[in-house]
Amino acid sequence: MKWQENKMELTKKKRFYAVLLFMPQFILSLFLLLGVMIGIVQSFGYIPSLNLNEFSLTYYQDLLNDKQFKQSVFFSLKIAFYSAFLSTIMGLAWAYFWLVQEKLSRWQQTLVKIPIIVPHLVVALFTLQLFGRTGIFARILFAMGISNAQAWFDALMFQPNGWGIIFSFMWKEIPFVLFYCYPIISSINNKLGEAAQTLGASRLQSFIKIVLPLSKNTILAAFFIIFMYAFGSYELAALLGPTLPKALPIAAYQAYMHPDLSQRPLAMAYNGILILISLIAVVVIYLIAFYPQLKKQLFSEEKVGRDVS
Repeated sequence: MKWQENKMELTKKKRFYAVLLFMPQFILSLFLLLGVMIGIVQSFGYIPSLNLNEFSLTYYQDLLNDKQFKQSVFFSLKIAFYSAFLSTIMGLAWAYFWLVQEKLSRWQQTLVKIPIIVPHLVVALFTLQLFGRTGIFARILFAMGISNAQAWFDALMFQPNGWGIIFSFMWKEIPFVLFYCYPIISSINNKLGEAAQTLGASRLQSFIKIVLPLSKNTILAAFFIIFMYAFGSYELAALLGPTLPKALPIAAYQAYMHPDLSQRPLAMAYNGILILISLIAVVVIYLIAFYPQLKKQLFSEEKVGRDVS
């Protein structure tokens, strides 16, 4: 009896310490949530300190009727989608390359970690030095006798196509996809993938038809993380993006820094739409990842119910 009491007391202490360790994160999350709520309220034009005391949808209507705003949304979505899609595809291809090797060397794993550590600001400088009009690659090609080499790289930097921004995101996100997905992919390959190979499937067939479908949720999670980060990122779009169209975070920041404080609700409306698009993306990814499983489960339960009746 005494032993059980001591065990219960020890369990209570562990729970208390667990809650205590969680409190800093909870407090920070609370402040973050409070800031988001204040921003949403201000986006409706309610800022008593600026003598704005009425709720209104005017600022959202102004944004939705603004042609440059629509271009900014499309530009940000394009950068985010291409960055996430290409990074996911190349990261999975790299994961397959690792799978077909007998043993990974330590230098391979260490070398891939370097791009993840490097900040995006430094990546932007690397991209300018490598792919800029007067960058290293342009100079090498010019030295090789290609006189119009500089013109080849004009289409990458500071252009509405956004490829300079996309390449910079891919520098970090391809290794991220590799490290995020490889443990799950490797685990599935060691079990079901090898079983498929013993039945006559090639490594590529088992990877495409067995490993990737079973790793779908992890792959979608990696895609979603990259998509949302690229969509809300500021520094790369500010350093490598064109003057027009502006990325959505840049337009929001410029609106926030406007000297006329009565325009502050407009900046908060930008952020409100950023949040709305993020929530829509969450719902879409969730439906893609889990709705087929839920539908299959509901169908099986209905079938069992009909069989029982």
